Amino acid sequence: MTTATSPSTATNAPRPAPQTRLLTRGALPLAALVVAILIPFVVPSQMSLLVTVGIFYLASIGLTPLIGQAGQVSLGQTLFMAIGGYGAAVLTMKLHVPTAVAAVLLAVLSGIVALVFGAGFLRLRGYYFALATLGLAVATASLSTAWTSVTGGPSGTAGIPSLQFGSVVVFSDTANYYLLLALGLAAAWITSNLRNSQTGRALAAVGNDSIAAGMLGIQASHYKAKAFAVSAVTASLAGSLYAFYLRYFSPEMVNVTIAFSIVIMVAIGGSRSAVGPLIGALLIQGLPQVGQTFSNWMPLVAGVVLIIVMTYFPSGLWGAILSGIASVKHRLTPRTTAPDVSPNGSETHR
Repeated sequence: MTTATSPSTATNAPRPAPQTRLLTRGALPLAALVVAILIPFVVPSQMSLLVTVGIFYLASIGLTPLIGQAGQVSLGQTLFMAIGGYGAAVLTMKLHVPTAVAAVLLAVLSGIVALVFGAGFLRLRGYYFALATLGLAVATASLSTAWTSVTGGPSGTAGIPSLQFGSVVVFSDTANYYLLLALGLAAAWITSNLRNSQTGRALAAVGNDSIAAGMLGIQASHYKAKAFAVSAVTASLAGSLYAFYLRYFSPEMVNVTIAFSIVIMVAIGGSRSAVGPLIGALLIQGLPQVGQTFSNWMPLVAGVVLIIVMTYFPSGLWGAILSGIASVKHRLTPRTTAPDVSPNGSETHR
């Protein structure tokens, strides 16, 4: 049996309305936020671990535009963490600057330092830039041990005050967790907008082909300096909050191993999203909690996991999760076959 219909009224697969798609996209982040808010009531015994995860998430999230789009690996985050941590100790204990003001001033200082170093370093390409920032990490580790008048030497600096906003003191694990949750969301929003902005598109062009980008008039060093400064600001805030939380800061918190760990967090989780560094921070900081014996093997485990992820999941674990979800959706979506069209233009439905 044949029926003639206009081609414009041919049957198509129903598409969800734009409002439905927006609701679906907004529901998942909202659900994740609700879960994050309720976590302290569900696992109160793990709050110290989650605070540490939040600090390292803040230190690593700033690297996502630089690594994920510009393709530049920076190992210099510990320099800016040291500026934030040791600077917080000096400003609050010796100069009696309010803690919140000190954290902001040190973040601004770190951004300026990043722009200064970036003026020279960011002209380098590929692994040359990584080696240059590795030099910053090595110098930071040496200075934090040798500059005893500022850092306290190998013993570190103790007695740093807790973060305070007016009369409110951020002292408990739960209070620090909620503060880091707010700052982490802000950092994720800023870096995500940076990736989707003109600067992000320019960074992506530079990462894909720096020569072609230069021919189009894109100044690679200018845009990479912006991304480098953002990474410095978040790392400095992480260092200051680490010092305020523990009321202590030492060379062990900014050694070369930590510098590599931050980059590994980004690489394992995924450098092109705000969720990737969180997954990496949870793995790197959470796995040692399995036990002391396992903790001794942690560097080896982290290296093996990194090799596996980079070999089979180059977009990181979060990218692999998204690809898996998309594949499942594609398989579950019903397929519609196009109707046969007769020579006179009518559609034949079987």
